[in-house]
Parts: sequence; C-alpha cells; structure tokens
Amino acid sequence: MALTALILAISMFIGAGTAAASDHGSSRTATDGLLIGKDETEDVLDELDKTIDRREQFNKAKERRIADLKAGLAGMEDPVRKFHIYNQLFEEYKIYQYDSAYFYARRLESLAKSLGGGRDNDFSAVASSALLCCFKSVGFFNEAVEIINGFNPSGVSDGVLASFYILCASTWQNLSSYVEGLPDLQEKYDSLKLEYYDLAIAYSEKDSFEYAWISLERELAGNYSDELAVFGRRNLLARFNISEHAQAEQYSILASALSAIGKQNESLYYRAISAICDIRSCTHETTSAKVLAECMYRQKDIARASKYIHQALYDAEFYNSRLRMVEIGTILPVIENSRYMWVNRQRTLLTAFGATILVSLIVTIVLLGKIRRRNRRLSETHRNLVKNSDMLKKTSEALSELNDKLKETNEIKDQYIIQSLYGNSAFVNEVEEQTKFAARKIMARQYDDALMMLHHLGIKEERERMYASFDYAFLKLFPNFMEEFNKLFPDDAHIHLDEDGHLPMEIRIFALMRLGIDNAAKIAEYLNLSVNTVYVYKTKLKSRSNVSKEDFDAMVMAIKKQ
Repeated sequence: MALTALILAISMFIGAGTAAASDHGSSRTATDGLLIGKDETEDVLDELDKTIDRREQFNKAKERRIADLKAGLAGMEDPVRKFHIYNQLFEEYKIYQYDSAYFYARRLESLAKSLGGGRDNDFSAVASSALLCCFKSVGFFNEAVEIINGFNPSGVSDGVLASFYILCASTWQNLSSYVEGLPDLQEKYDSLKLEYYDLAIAYSEKDSFEYAWISLERELAGNYSDELAVFGRRNLLARFNISEHAQAEQYSILASALSAIGKQNESLYYRAISAICDIRSCTHETTSAKVLAECMYRQKDIARASKYIHQALYDAEFYNSRLRMVEIGTILPVIENSRYMWVNRQRTLLTAFGATILVSLIVTIVLLGKIRRRNRRLSETHRNLVKNSDMLKKTSEALSELNDKLKETNEIKDQYIIQSLYGNSAFVNEVEEQTKFAARKIMARQYDDALMMLHHLGIKEERERMYASFDYAFLKLFPNFMEEFNKLFPDDAHIHLDEDGHLPMEIRIFALMRLGIDNAAKIAEYLNLSVNTVYVYKTKLKSRSNVSKEDFDAMVMAIKKQ
C-alpha cells in the first residue's frame, strides 16, 4: 500500500511537471520541476530496505501463480490451449528465472512446429520471441542474431510483430553497449537498432504504450537531448498505466538520464523506485540494485551499498544470469572490503566504548553498593515511621469514632434529661395536687370520692405524654430517621408518623435500639409491652423489608444523627 501511494504521488508529480514544462514552451530546461529533497530520497530508500526484507512474500505469490498454471497443464489435450499456457509460464519466468524461462521457450518452439504455418505463424513468432528474449538476457548474442536473421514475418499478426521487433531493437542496443569504444561496430548496431525501432513503430497500435515508448526511443536515438530524455520519459510514465515491471524499466532509464545531467539525488530517488518495482514484480533480470549499490558506495553509505549489492547478487543467482554475475563480481569485492574495514572500525570503537562502559559500570556498582546499604537503613527507618504513622492513624480514627459516639450519647442524654425534667415535674405536681385533694376527701370520710379520684389519677395519659415526649426528643435528634428507615422497605410498605406526629409503636422499638437499648426486656418494660410482643413487632417489620433479616438491625443502627 505504501508503494502504491508513492507511485501515485510520483505520477501526479510527473504529470504536473510535464504540464508546467509545456506551458513554458521553448524556455523549458531539463531541470525544471525536478527538485526532490534529501528527506524524500531517504524515505524511498527506507521503503526499499523494507521491501528487500519482504521479498520472499512476493516470490511466494509468484510461485502460487506459476503452480496454478502448471496445474492447468495436467491432462491438457488441446495443443493451442497448451501453447497459450506455455506462453503464460514463459512470461512468468522470463524476468524471474532463466532456466525455467528457457525450458518453456523451447517447449513453445517445439509446439509451434507441430501447429503449422499460415495464419498460425503467430505460434512460431511467439516461440522465436521467447528464445530471443532468453538469449538476449544472458548475453548469448550469436544465438540471438541467428533468431533475428532467421525470422519470417509472413502471416504474423501486427501485435506479435511489434513485440518481436522491440526485442530485436533491444538486442542491437545491448550489442552496441557491449562494443562501446569500437566506432564502426557501434555505428552498425545503432543503425540496426533504428531500423527495428521503425519496424516496431509501424506495427504498434497508435494509442498504445509500446508505440509511445518506441517512438520516444527512436527520437532519442536520432536527436538526443537532455530535455527529451527527462521530460519525454516523465510524460510517458504519466500517460500510461503500466505494469510494475514496465515501471521499473522506465524509472531506471529516467534515473540514468537524470544522472547524466548531474541530478544525482533525483537519479537516486528514481533508481530506488525502480528497484522497489523490480522486487515487487519478482524481476530478477535487473540492474537497478547493482547501480544503487555503486551510488551508495560513492556516498560512503557502506551498509546500504552492501545490502543492495547482495540484493543484486541474489537476483543474478536466482535468475542464473552469467552476464549479471560477472558485472556484480567487479564491484562486490570492493564494497565488501570497505564494509569489512567499516565493521573493523566500528568494532574498535565499540571495544573502546565497551571498556569505558565497563569502568563506568564498576564504579557505578561500587557506588550502588554504598547507596543500597544507606537506602536499606533509610528504608528501615521509613518502615518504622510508616508503621507508627499507621498506628497513630488507627488510634486517631478510633478516638474520632469514640468521640463521635460520646458526642451523640451526650446529645441524646441531654435531650432526654430535659424532657424527663419537664415531664416528671409536671407529673409530680399533678400527683401532689390530686393527693392533697384525696386526703381532704378521706378526712371528710368521703371515701368513694377519694377512691374515684385515685382511679382517675391519669397514669394512662401520663404514659401517652411520656411516649410523645420520647418521640419529640428522638425526632429532634434523628430528624431523618423515618426517611432512612423507609429506604429499607419497598414503596408500598413505607411507615409514617401518626396524625399527631408520633412514632408508631413498632418504630419506637427500633428507635430505642438506635439509642443503644438493645435488651428486649428493658424495651418491653419501657413500652409497657410483653417481651413476646416486642419480638412479634420486630419480626413483622423485618419480613416486609428489602434487606435480609440478619442485616436489618445493623442497617438501622447505621442511620446517622443529623
């Protein structure tokens, strides 16, 4: 995904640069719109490093496609369909592995002979193209020239002819490069290259990538300019959506053109893109990694130079390209020797650094020993302080809780003492008055009146007054008691004060418990009830509660005084 986004960004950049160049007309130069920052180049090189590390996953995908094609050959009787599968296998192998590509090229040749000529001469031409591609790739130029000279274009379709003539032009280009320095031979091969370029153009479709590509190569061969070499290539890449292998080839050529005009950073950028496309398309017949290794070596980036030259060697050995292995063999020892020296320098620096670290470590260990002993003493002191602090905290909490309870008890005591004083004083005064009155009746021998007066002394009313006084004092101490108490019951079982604002008898039982009277006999005596009646009241209330019977009393005792 990262590479796809990168290629898309480059294509947009190329298209914008081409449009800008055409706007300038004749004032355009070969360096317009080409500036690429060092950071951008570094990002592409990082992406290449990651891609090299993942190359096996691309190879596996390639092998799966090849295995599927081979499976399609099983039991295949139709020679035409078999020919097409052989051709697909050749296409998969031609930039992947030479021996297998050559094997299927020969299979194509053998099967083409059995399929005959005429319109079917395409079979023969395709087989010849496959063999020519194999010979050209590994430098078997005599065999390649024999195929070119022996080729019969009669009855061959235009598309097949165009592909064959492109291979022919590429072969003469390779021969021209091979004899560089020999003007007569180089001129001869360049002339043949142009001749086959013309043939390829003649048989290519006007709107095809091949037509545009070969037209550009033909124009460059006849009238080379830096402007055309750079902007023509960029325009070509921007116009067509081509395979990753084709992109690798075009970016490699663009990189060479940029290097020729001194744009080394930009050349390095596109060369790295080319190498990434090679790896992703499983192209092992390539030069980009080798050229990149040389660039990295010149820039003193020995680590990358070594990584890229080994990638190039891996490709050459995988493809079994003798020509590439010879080329790589000239630079590999130089890079590896520099890498060996670099590693030795790093090792020396590492040894010195390690010795420094060792001395520092020893000093640190000694100091740590002293600090550790001191820390142990401090830790012990701290633990004692924490322990004492915890004890003080617990004591403080206990005292605070006790103080709260004492405060609550004192407030309850004060409130009930006041109420008792008022209540008892009133009752004593009333009894005194009634007793005096009864005494006068007895003195007057009015015994029935005296008895009636004693009978109506008001004990029952006094008891009700005493309960009312208790309720008043309790609700003053615990104004939220009824609200909190009702939270223990469902909504339809809530209990309320009576019309006079007094507590129901069953609530008084729990009110006395909240005040600290937990003896059922004392509660029964105070409320003028039997002990059994007290238990019955408590059981009825608990059975209607939302909480368990075991937790009910504790939750009542937890109601706070406000």
